[in-house]
Amino acid sequence: MSYKYSVSLGAFGLQRDRFCEYGEPRSLEERIKIAASVEGLDGISTAYRLSTDVDSLKEILTKYQLGFSHFTVDLSRDRRWLNGSLTSTDPDVRKAAIEHIKNCMDATKKMGGSLVNLCPMGDGYDYLFQADYSKAWRWLIDGLKEVCSYDPDVKIAIEYKRKEPRTHIFVSDVGKALYLCEMVKAENLGVTIDFGHSLLAGENPAESICIAAQSGRLFSVHLNDNFKDWDWDMLPASTNFWQFIEALISMIKVGYEGWIYMDIYPFRLNPMKAISQSIKNVKMFIKAIQEAEIEKVKLAMRAHDYSKALKMILEKI
Repeated sequence: MSYKYSVSLGAFGLQRDRFCEYGEPRSLEERIKIAASVEGLDGISTAYRLSTDVDSLKEILTKYQLGFSHFTVDLSRDRRWLNGSLTSTDPDVRKAAIEHIKNCMDATKKMGGSLVNLCPMGDGYDYLFQADYSKAWRWLIDGLKEVCSYDPDVKIAIEYKRKEPRTHIFVSDVGKALYLCEMVKAENLGVTIDFGHSLLAGENPAESICIAAQSGRLFSVHLNDNFKDWDWDMLPASTNFWQFIEALISMIKVGYEGWIYMDIYPFRLNPMKAISQSIKNVKMFIKAIQEAEIEKVKLAMRAHDYSKALKMILEKI
């Protein structure tokens, strides 16, 4: 299986955290031009905001012969979403959020894509006694039902996350994401497994990939790493090497065929070099796993033969 690799355009422009600024302010074309020079990169993703110019984006990507993997619909940066989007207590805000997602679905089709990544980071709470959980989840379910029925040809991938920018995000782990899919009951609603978010949720990403796939809901995979304390978006396999390798084995084993999105923000590193090396590393790991004869590795895993499975992988890495 040969995969296509993408990265966020944000990695090539000005980036900020609470303390510093990183990178340089660059125009859309400048960022795409840099992305086109990254070895191994097949396409890009970007946030879909009210200001997104789809025609310009498509034209510039064509000019530099880069593909498009997906939009991540922005439901957190606009001040309207300050106290939630799909779960806002204000019905007008909920309606605006639904319309924004629908517009993103239209834009995705215009770009030739078929998947929208939805990470409802602003939908949650910061304090106890701050949210009506029952109503919030009902609004979330009803909102996604409307969104999914709008265009069944566009997939919606829910990217769960435990925290940030809220101290508690409603869709915080793979179980809640799959519960949401079950309640909405739409064929075009699925899950994004972000390796770092899965770690942050206390999960084993390899297992999360398997249960999402078994449910028929594995729509997207994001690769990165962290120290399990924060969503650092570090280079893949830089910290949790063996969990990363097992996650790749699961990804191959379940037959995932979508884009591999390198969800990394190398603030203090050269982004071109960091992204290129990350893609090169992942390709090398996948090649090693395939050369280890994945079917034999799977048999050893099924037999609970840890030593044999690890030996076969070690011989190729």
